Amino acid sequence: MNPRSRRRRGAWGAALLAVGLAAGTVTATASPLSTDQAPGGVAGGERHTVTLITGDRVVVAGRTLLSVTPGPDRDGVTFHRFLRDGRLHVVPRDAARPLADGRLDLRLFDVTGLVEAGYDDARRDTVPLIITGDQPRTGSVRITRALPTIDSVAAQTAKAETASTFQALVNDPGVRKVWLDGLRRPSLDRSTAQIGAPTAWEAGYTGKGVKVAVLDSGVDQTHPDLVGREVIERNFTDDPDTSDLVGHGTHVAATVASAGGRYKGVAPDAQILDGKVCSLGCAESWIVDGMRWAAEQGADVINMSLGGTDTPDVDPLEQAIETLSAETGTLFVVAAGNSGGSETLSSPASADAALAVGAVNRDDSIAGFSSRGPRVGDGAPRPDITAPGVDIVAAKSSTGRIGTPVGDRHVAVSGTSMATPHVAGAAALIAQQHPDWTGAQLKAALMASAKHNPALTAFDQGTGRVDLTKALTTAVTADPPSLALGVQAWPHDDDIPTTKEFALRNTGTQPVTLNLAIDAKGPGGTPVPAGVFTVSPGTVTVPAGGEAKATVTADTRAATVDGPYSGTVVASGGGVELRVPVGVNREVESYDVTFDFVDAHGRPAVDYFAFVIGLDSDKFAVVSGTDGKATARLPAGEYLVVAEVVTDRAVSAILPMPSLRVGRDTTAVAVDARKAKPISVTFPDPKAEALVGDVLIERKKNGELVSALGVVFGGGFGDRIAIGHLGPEVPAADLTVQLGTQATGTPVGTTPVTYRFSWAEHGKVPTGFVRAPAKRDLAEVRSEFGPGQAGKRYGFAGFPRVTGGLGGIGVDAPVTSPGTSIDYATTTPGIQWTWSFVQLQGDELEAEVAALARTHQPGRTYRQRLHNPVFGPVLPTGLHPNLARSGDVIEFAVPLFGDRDGNAGVSATSSARTRLLRDGTVVGEVPEAGSGRFTVPPGAAGFRVETEAVRAPGVSEFTTAVSGAWTFRSDTAPGDRFTPLPLTVARFTPALDANGGAPAGRVLRVPLVIAQQQGAANGRVREVVVEVSFDDGRTWSKTPVVGRTALVRNPDTAGHASLRVKGSDSLGNTFEHTVIRAYRVG
Repeated sequence: MNPRSRRRRGAWGAALLAVGLAAGTVTATASPLSTDQAPGGVAGGERHTVTLITGDRVVVAGRTLLSVTPGPDRDGVTFHRFLRDGRLHVVPRDAARPLADGRLDLRLFDVTGLVEAGYDDARRDTVPLIITGDQPRTGSVRITRALPTIDSVAAQTAKAETASTFQALVNDPGVRKVWLDGLRRPSLDRSTAQIGAPTAWEAGYTGKGVKVAVLDSGVDQTHPDLVGREVIERNFTDDPDTSDLVGHGTHVAATVASAGGRYKGVAPDAQILDGKVCSLGCAESWIVDGMRWAAEQGADVINMSLGGTDTPDVDPLEQAIETLSAETGTLFVVAAGNSGGSETLSSPASADAALAVGAVNRDDSIAGFSSRGPRVGDGAPRPDITAPGVDIVAAKSSTGRIGTPVGDRHVAVSGTSMATPHVAGAAALIAQQHPDWTGAQLKAALMASAKHNPALTAFDQGTGRVDLTKALTTAVTADPPSLALGVQAWPHDDDIPTTKEFALRNTGTQPVTLNLAIDAKGPGGTPVPAGVFTVSPGTVTVPAGGEAKATVTADTRAATVDGPYSGTVVASGGGVELRVPVGVNREVESYDVTFDFVDAHGRPAVDYFAFVIGLDSDKFAVVSGTDGKATARLPAGEYLVVAEVVTDRAVSAILPMPSLRVGRDTTAVAVDARKAKPISVTFPDPKAEALVGDVLIERKKNGELVSALGVVFGGGFGDRIAIGHLGPEVPAADLTVQLGTQATGTPVGTTPVTYRFSWAEHGKVPTGFVRAPAKRDLAEVRSEFGPGQAGKRYGFAGFPRVTGGLGGIGVDAPVTSPGTSIDYATTTPGIQWTWSFVQLQGDELEAEVAALARTHQPGRTYRQRLHNPVFGPVLPTGLHPNLARSGDVIEFAVPLFGDRDGNAGVSATSSARTRLLRDGTVVGEVPEAGSGRFTVPPGAAGFRVETEAVRAPGVSEFTTAVSGAWTFRSDTAPGDRFTPLPLTVARFTPALDANGGAPAGRVLRVPLVIAQQQGAANGRVREVVVEVSFDDGRTWSKTPVVGRTALVRNPDTAGHASLRVKGSDSLGNTFEHTVIRAYRVG
């Protein structure tokens, strides 16, 4: 079939959850304990509130969506959530069609990314945008800078006005697209010799007179290596000046142009143009503005060691590179990215005119982190070239924070960010040699002279590692220097061969005769059959000062394996050899699948959509339309489909198809709302008010969870939700459908009552669902909560989870602290309940304790205590190991703010640290409370893990600071599973009053509960010492211990007691915990 172009709409991801909230008063909360924790601990993470461009407000904790509140005049809007590459997206229904039409940037709804960028409500009160097309005609948008290079403006809209802004923008025909003004990320001793720089210096080429712009985090021009190198600077960020607060830009600039000494730059006499476009991140509007400034300042080369995820669309940075390259002739040298693996090349290295740089080790092998091609969308061969990028030593900014110190003034850093300035410096030397050359000519010369690694493909390395020794004498180059031959759509019996022409140009004084041949590899490095790539003619003579043309043809009919093919045209002869990368993608078996949507009246639907998720591929599609039809291009295979059809803007039919097998016999799918029947759940209390309804569909293959989708409706199911199964049934083990609802009941005195229902079906989606459980069918869970703080909000939620599944939605019922609650829960076999108590300041989580998952029996009453002092380290059971080793990686995770009863706990902190020592030497340190992952040298050694945390001010009067330390011995652990290591935790469990206090002037019995990690080689605990402090840890004294109970004599005056325990076991492992302000005295 005919080739497909790169710039078609691409897939969105591989895993999705959909949420529909029709009312803004419900806080629907996903399960707080992750199934993939390793090691254990309380999950959920820090809560953040994010206002979307639509005006809707979402609250998240990590990747978990906690609540959605519709914006002004947006009641009834449905919200859909999904995970793409582990990132949570929340998309309102009315944003789906503009997204599908390419008029909205999906990143506007990437809540994970918005929080990472600091765009949450606590840190920013506006939404930053780039608007392409006509200037917006709404007063709620404030233009912050013009971006004529890309026919756009940078703008901001106040979050209080985003709802009206959204409607104005999507209904403005002059606005072509609304982008998030997102943040990109900044992605030398022997390395200069590795690329042949000394040869260039000896020939007199040092970059003298050449301007190299470094668009980065700023440059510390006071560093001795960079004194006199910078000729102009400009700050495009919100920072007050061009100081390099990160250290990235200084390191990059020094790699380009360090003046001398051991760490001499590639082009030591080049002039540096310092364009600060990054702070802790790099706003895209800053970058685009900086690109134009650098080009206008006459930069010959522009180094951009930054990037972000590429898509098949042309984004603002890619467009800016194309425009400025054509207008000014400057060369943009851009980092390929640090994601590793195939099809991970970042943007804007993906721009056609950019010189995309990958990273190699000192032996020219590809660095594991280096992003590779093909380019998404069109299968183009990328990166273009490679350079050293591992453990590169260069200047350290006086205010920087990155890198491993090498002496006092230098740091070692790895990444394609470090490889890129090697190539930018090389380009500067060639520009000095050929001052009249354009950026395109510099790119061609560097690619033509690169050192090819025969073990790598063109998708790994382009033409190879930059080689200045050869570049200085290269006379023959290719134009264009690489060839993208497109995507050939399946089936391939009618593929049309694709031919592209290239020219070989000779700047030398003698003609050169070259033999042309193809060196190619198929998908996964497989051999390429004859005829897939051909080059014609086989021999050319390139005249001095002239050119000879040749063509490359890709004929995918000759191939036998589907997938991307790469190679190089090898032009050799007369002492010349250069390579021209080529690439073509032979599409795997795929079909245009048509979806026909019918509403509940049997008419073509007008309000509909479906999510389509590959079960044996990473394919993802969302389909929608206006005439009852939609089409998606899908590879052959099995898919999970979940559709929603709304009839008369009132009744939603949820229509899952657990198994859609796309192939020759299945290219049309009927989605008929008449197949759905109502969902109806009745509560024992006639006055109960439903808060949320939840449907979660989990699909497994070979026992592994592959995909999950959910639909959640505020206000419960009511009479507006129907459900029906589409397609064939699947084995019961491969499909779980979890349905649930939660409601407030009639309080018992001042104690709130909540009903929490969840059921599970297997193998088939129920068509209609009716339940009316009586109280005798339910478990009664009575919970008692310990002391809290005045002015805080407290919530208590129950979360259902099918064993091995993801977990359903819960509702935070308001409770008091101290206080009680009564919950009535279903007792469905195979469903466990996790109970979570949270403390909130506004919408932000300050503290949480969670009782781990458990099952319940009908008719029984269960009692539990949560959030009672003493808070400190706990060792929860039922999760992954809390201290474990796999190979030479040690992971540690111990909740530091667990409660008296052993429930795992977390807290907001003002400072935290965890570090690991090996035989007394620190091997790693992270700013985390009770958790860390460390790579250690192989072999046996003695280890000590230390952790400490200080609670954020105002969170609690108890456990204002906590620390722990453990010692143990460990050797390299075989296999890829984590092996538990010795770990002992002691918990203080005194009987305190409701406010966490004990009488002054009396002896308080403090029982110790000793827990040891299951499955580890622990010894018998034989010695325990307990110390007490009444001055917040300034002085300590031993207290008697009888058995496992410490006897603490409280002073006569009011205050707080702090506790410390030290112990060891019979194998020499030790433990020590300190809790400041463990309980109140008096």
